[in-house]
Amino acid sequence: MRENKRLYGGLKLICGFLLKVLYRPKVYGVENIPSSGGIIFVSNHKHAFDPVVVMVHTSRMVHYLAKISLFKGIHGKMLESIGIIKVDRSKKNPLAVMEAEEVLNNGGAIGIFPEGTRNRTGEGLLPFKKGAVRMAIETKSLIVPCAIRGNYRLFRTGLEIEYGKAIDVSNMSTEDANDFVKNEVLNLLGK
Repeated sequence: MRENKRLYGGLKLICGFLLKVLYRPKVYGVENIPSSGGIIFVSNHKHAFDPVVVMVHTSRMVHYLAKISLFKGIHGKMLESIGIIKVDRSKKNPLAVMEAEEVLNNGGAIGIFPEGTRNRTGEGLLPFKKGAVRMAIETKSLIVPCAIRGNYRLFRTGLEIEYGKAIDVSNMSTEDANDFVKNEVLNLLGK
């Protein structure tokens, strides 16, 4: 897997600055992010900037899983070079899962939106797909639940992100783990 840490760091600085200027997010629970070991950030998904919001608030390099249609032209080359993992949502993705599990087994961080797509319904959460908890169980990685609350409104306050306490799902069934993680994200959204 390609990982241009310099490019990632530069983009993170630029995006972090723009995020602060444009949307002024309030951030809670950063102390809940483990500084080492395999972790999976699991969050609700409402806006294209959601991965950026999660990435800029941790010192960890986060490898998000992203739909294959984003990997076009120079944008796609940049995503690949900073370790974003391609996912074809129309079929199973054993290669994407293998890449993500390799990151986790090497003590890295990945980010997943279990809703599978942006939630434009106004409801709390769409049904959670089980890929994140399956990978956490398989790799014995922790899950860090996140909630992105409020709206992305230019030059206004109201956007918030909160990181919950890391969850060990290694001794749970996939179904129980998925329900537990979804409820943790819902609890964070409800604050």
